[in-house]
Amino acid sequence: MRRWIPCLLLAALLAASPSALALNPGSDVVVPGAARVATWVTDLYVFNPNDTTVGVTVYWLVRDQANPSPESEAFSMLSGETLVLEDVISTIFGLSEGTGAFRVVADAPVAVNCRIYSTDGSQTFGQGFEGVPVAAAIVSGSSTDVFGLAHNDAFRTNIVLADATGSGSTVALSLRDTAGNELAAGTYDLEAWEPMLFPVTWLDAALDFDNASLHAEVTSGAAIVVGSKVDNLSTDPTTLEAWIPLAAAGTVDGTYQFAVYDSLEYAAGGNIVVVDGEVQAINGTYMNWDKDDNGDQVPDCTLIFWWGGILPEPIPVEDFATGVSFSTDYSFSGSGVMDWTIQFEMDGTTGFVGTLDAVGSAFPASPEDQSGCNGTFPQLELRAGKSD
Repeated sequence: MRRWIPCLLLAALLAASPSALALNPGSDVVVPGAARVATWVTDLYVFNPNDTTVGVTVYWLVRDQANPSPESEAFSMLSGETLVLEDVISTIFGLSEGTGAFRVVADAPVAVNCRIYSTDGSQTFGQGFEGVPVAAAIVSGSSTDVFGLAHNDAFRTNIVLADATGSGSTVALSLRDTAGNELAAGTYDLEAWEPMLFPVTWLDAALDFDNASLHAEVTSGAAIVVGSKVDNLSTDPTTLEAWIPLAAAGTVDGTYQFAVYDSLEYAAGGNIVVVDGEVQAINGTYMNWDKDDNGDQVPDCTLIFWWGGILPEPIPVEDFATGVSFSTDYSFSGSGVMDWTIQFEMDGTTGFVGTLDAVGSAFPASPEDQSGCNGTFPQLELRAGKSD
């Protein structure tokens, strides 16, 4: 386990930047759209790129509702195996019809996508949705864009949203013409693991445009955003994906926006800067209302801490797999000391998941009682996605 004492304490930076939406392996992956309606069916594909056998669980997330305890099916995949689940909504989940999304959770990173298609005799047409690692979803304070939308005599466009936290999220949408002028806007709340699909005209029923972009900003939680452009004559759809900086696609280097969640999925956040495969700085805020030593359901410590800073020396990303520890001294403000341990493993090159532990000491009982901040805090969950 690595340990350092930070020489500078920095405020958290929550830059508004896009996270990845691409076919990258992940251990927790969401496919934001799927359907079995009329002649439409969905095939799901999961690929195991690992050298070992991996356990995989596929969850069915029903559209337009919370999915705290969704139906699931477990599989075991050999190294290099592709799991092919044809007409998955019917054959695996036993539904004659249904609309929603999939969440795929695995013991190690897997790649996931699906094909949604309609049959017309011997011919088929349709679209595919890529599996997006939860760690690469748009986190609170970040944004992305989907472009190529249209709503006119020839085309219509649907917007696809999916919560990626299991606790709900909020997405603010702004539809803009090719010059960047706003045509319409709306804000949508998603419940736990809720997928949502709706026509762009929900933003404004009078919309009529040939080309536009959709700017999506997540104001709480984390979410996935996709577009589906449909030819009115053939009803053939095309998937419109959110953008990702080219540099972010093949390297771990970049800035990662993170959120730190307690048991009720309340979150603080910040960022981690990686250069040449090494963590240069961690800038964040921390609050943990789970600490309740006497069981009275009242948080012992309600302080919000600035934590992290510029590292005295860069630390290789792989060192964080076993945990890195450091201390922050708040005695200059009349408070105590917090000892931190941060642990995470990269989920491909677009995000990571891990944990944050904290132990407080020397917090005074007077003049303002901060003694509840002494001792061990319950562990928090860390989730991050690359922003540049």
